[in-house]
Amino acid sequence: MSLLDRPDLHFTRGPFGKLHVRFGKGARTSGPRPRWVPMLDGLDLVLRWFLDDVRGKFPDSPVLFADESGGSLHRGTIRNRLRHLVELEGRPATDRFSPHALRRACATHNYERGVDVVAIQQLLGHWTVSSTTRYVRPSATFIEDAYRRAVTTTLGELTAERDSFA
Repeated sequence: MSLLDRPDLHFTRGPFGKLHVRFGKGARTSGPRPRWVPMLDGLDLVLRWFLDDVRGKFPDSPVLFADESGGSLHRGTIRNRLRHLVELEGRPATDRFSPHALRRACATHNYERGVDVVAIQQLLGHWTVSSTTRYVRPSATFIEDAYRRAVTTTLGELTAERDSFA
């Protein structure tokens, strides 16, 4: 996120627009993983607003999220600003989160929406599905609802089978 440039935004590519993540997070020794990520959940609207109303207040440079000098925001700066915003909201320390926690939330929310785990793997830039499954932490409600759906479906099938024999 901190290394995105304005030319990395492609609003007309695909049905949602796409971000060209050139320096995506990679494992400790594998280096960056470039990939194309769709701008889901209205991200295109937020980024257009940012470009139109906010970005022009910073020095002109290709950097998307610039610091006061026009350079890239440091990852630590992003983390510190997130922490400061949570504190301004009056939230307890337990509500703090990091950019990495946002990756986990993205994986979990997409999984709970029914997005295929391989698609989530591609979004996050993981080499293996097993890496992605470590990011997915479904809620207790999701697990209970999944169980209820499975039982209801099975009971419906058994009832239909019984009725077809009668």
